[in-house]
Amino acid sequence: MTDERKEFGKKLIEIRERKGLRQADVAEIANLSQRSIGRLERGEIESASVDSLIELSKAYGIDVPSLYKKYIYGNLCILEDIKKSLDINAIFLSKEIRTTLLDKINLIKDSRDLQAKRYEIDLLELFIRYLNAEVSDEYLKNHFEDLSSSKINRENFYTIDLSPIELRILLNIATSSKSFKNIDSLEILEKCKNQNKDFMIKIASCNNLANFYKYYGNFNKTIETINEGLELSSELSSIDGLIYLKFVKFITLYRANENYEKSLHSTIIFSKYSKNLKLSMAINEKINKIIYKP
Repeated sequence: MTDERKEFGKKLIEIRERKGLRQADVAEIANLSQRSIGRLERGEIESASVDSLIELSKAYGIDVPSLYKKYIYGNLCILEDIKKSLDINAIFLSKEIRTTLLDKINLIKDSRDLQAKRYEIDLLELFIRYLNAEVSDEYLKNHFEDLSSSKINRENFYTIDLSPIELRILLNIATSSKSFKNIDSLEILEKCKNQNKDFMIKIASCNNLANFYKYYGNFNKTIETINEGLELSSELSSIDGLIYLKFVKFITLYRANENYEKSLHSTIIFSKYSKNLKLSMAINEKINKIIYKP
């Protein structure tokens, strides 16, 4: 029996007793045997099943799987899980998933072993709260400026090495604001596109930058940026990246009164292969409004 499993078991006992429940009560609520609950609390189960942990989550109203990871694998494992969840389609995460991510952050943000990563954790919390519509574009910009006050400035912007979450937040700021710390939004988008740390952010940057050029009617620059993003998306086999960029290419060619059928067809085909149903539905809905507008 490992100390980690014993400590996790003690935490389960603490939670159960705080809820005023007996093992028998939990067994009835969670559809688990009382024997299994007892073995978990005594740290006798070498590898707890995900289903059992989810059932306990229902009974206790907390994220037991993340609690298990915290005790068995450590806080860093949870931090990595959070970062992996924020892929190119983070905007389409359900409210339930985003709330769970915030619960995970609350679980680890005061941990002593992650004090060196507190800045990163604070940025992740800010970004998820932004996705969750808990804070505005202006709050995101101002709070990020406060958090990064000693790190990012106009003078070092082109040479500083930024983390993926810093780039992700800057990408959103540049999309909704004209500047940040006297750095023009176009400069920010180019910085995000030209970094080589996170290729998903490069793809997202190509998408946002293409929309920027399209908005100002620079269709040649729009297509050039899109093609750069499409090449990278193909190299990474990013279906969703191809969907975003093919769609922007279709819109650009449509507005420029050029042949858009090939790009339109590609967008529809790729959307059928996306695992993100919300993305596919949103793209197809926009296409229908443009092609079949009254």
